[in-house]
Amino acid sequence: MDESVAWRLSEMANGMERSRILSIAASVRAMIAEGKAVAPFTVGDFSPTQFEVPSPLIDAIIEAVSEGETNYPPAAGLPELRSALANWMHEKYGLDVGSDGIIVGSGARPVLYASFRLFLEPGDGLAHGVPAWNNHYYVHLNGAIDIPLQGTPESRFLPTASQIESRIEDIRVLILNSPLNPTGTCFTANELRDICHVVLNENRNRSEDGRKPVILVYDQVYSTMTADGIDHVHPVQVCPEIFDYTITLDAISKSLTGTGLRLGWMALPPALAPPVVALIGHMGAWPARPIQKAAAKLYEDQATLESYFDDLDDRILSRMSLLQSRLDPLSQYGVNYVEPEGGIYLSTHFDLFELLNVTTNEEIRQWLLDEAGVAVVPFQAFGLEEDTGWFRISIGAVSVDDISQAMDRLEQALTNASSH
Repeated sequence: MDESVAWRLSEMANGMERSRILSIAASVRAMIAEGKAVAPFTVGDFSPTQFEVPSPLIDAIIEAVSEGETNYPPAAGLPELRSALANWMHEKYGLDVGSDGIIVGSGARPVLYASFRLFLEPGDGLAHGVPAWNNHYYVHLNGAIDIPLQGTPESRFLPTASQIESRIEDIRVLILNSPLNPTGTCFTANELRDICHVVLNENRNRSEDGRKPVILVYDQVYSTMTADGIDHVHPVQVCPEIFDYTITLDAISKSLTGTGLRLGWMALPPALAPPVVALIGHMGAWPARPIQKAAAKLYEDQATLESYFDDLDDRILSRMSLLQSRLDPLSQYGVNYVEPEGGIYLSTHFDLFELLNVTTNEEIRQWLLDEAGVAVVPFQAFGLEEDTGWFRISIGAVSVDDISQAMDRLEQALTNASSH
């Protein structure tokens, strides 16, 4: 950065990084615009041509606009939306915060940021899994101390209770994400219960010493999309005592494939809500009123919602199953994956270092893009800095045919590489 620019900016702004995922995606879009055959397994977005939002939601948005619902909404969200979301979460996950415990934001990011600002002072510890989406950026934005909890293929890249316990005295906020972006894996009930017990034991000790407790921020924006035989689990379902220390984040961005509609929410103990409402109000980070009106109607109709979720799971499964079936024979070249459990991601191991005579993930990523038209994101974009050969594949913007053609190209490229 030019020194004259840096001199005018804050220390935080000077140290702020751009998302690596978005940088990779921009280069991929440029290649596609040039007419090159590239499968964009990159950004965790949904192509509207592949995954459309529920038609009742669109109809209700149009109706709300036509009826003049275009003025400011309340900072916390429309009462009918907060009530509908509270009832839905209680019914689906056993989490009862009431409408007063629901704060609406323009997507999940504002309420995620608010959840950190609500509890973190500069120098407090923010613990998060690695790999995981954007947490290392939020550490910087909040002046927090970074406490990365590095997962392994054996742990399905999820942080474990023993890891958390080893750092618990340093943690003020612990953020967990399930299903996990970028790995497509989910906490089991036992894994989540063990983590909750670690947090509760620490908080009992802190209560005696008058120290502030550990807060669990639970990001479940992919909660409605799980693989066959996998159930999404909420902390309160397995450990009701964690309620007072748990902040839940959710959104229609993924569950209704409406990433551009920008509606998310925070569910928290109602007594903690007023400062969040104030912060969201100061930020002006509320969704447009027509979106809120429409979402309220849809979330009151739980049968329609569940039908949409079932259909979405089927469409995700058709893509994941094809992807797995085509990757399985490529294990002979060093290509493997972690079994997908939820969301739209597949943790894929392109262990091609010896085959390609390279040493970095970036070299493998570029080879996949140039030789096979397969655009993927290395786990470095999610905080795992080592060159391990692990990458995220996202199926949100590709068709079944796109996957089939991409796997044809990949198989041919690997065959060619092995013959040299």
